[in-house]
Amino acid sequence: MTGLITKDFLVMRKALKSYLLIMALYAVMAWLDILNYGFIITFIQVMLMVLPISAFAYDEQAKWDRYAMSLPLGRHKVVGARYLFVLILTLATTAIGLATTAILTLAREADPVEMILTLEVSTTIGLLVPAVILPLSYKLGAERARPYLYAIIFIPTIAFVLLAKAGILDLSALNSLNSLSPASIVAGAALLPAAGLVGLGSSYLISCRVAAGKEY
Repeated sequence: MTGLITKDFLVMRKALKSYLLIMALYAVMAWLDILNYGFIITFIQVMLMVLPISAFAYDEQAKWDRYAMSLPLGRHKVVGARYLFVLILTLATTAIGLATTAILTLAREADPVEMILTLEVSTTIGLLVPAVILPLSYKLGAERARPYLYAIIFIPTIAFVLLAKAGILDLSALNSLNSLSPASIVAGAALLPAAGLVGLGSSYLISCRVAAGKEY
């Protein structure tokens, strides 16, 4: 499985280098107060969501999936390698976010509670979106699954904004959070990434069943 994960990183190395350059550029813009650090953390997670689909597309072009699924490792390990690839990317981004939060807190450039909450939410998104799109990719293929990726990201966001503006979605309940201590809020929000991990684990089982019954 290590070889399969390494293969994904090698295939996506150009994209990863581009993302690192974008991260450095955004960091400079945040330092100049042009962008918000919380926005950068969330946007990076959104960019990384595209990588699994891109990896699937490269595999299909090279007919790699037909070869990989015939390996002695078994299909469940081939699927597991792709999920570990996603998990490693998410954990790496979270680690970078935590390091950034620590540096900004020491420099008194940002509110640590706000940064950690943003990181917890973005990490959850980074886990749940692949949890939905990966089974679709195994079932439909990369190109047919790609529109679902954008639908998963944009439709809930647009719906949330429209419902809030129409007054249908009552956000006043969030004011009750002001009575809680920052530590309690951060600890409670930690359940979100935990739910994301559960969702990713369930998605892995679904993808294994899809891959097991598919002819390559």
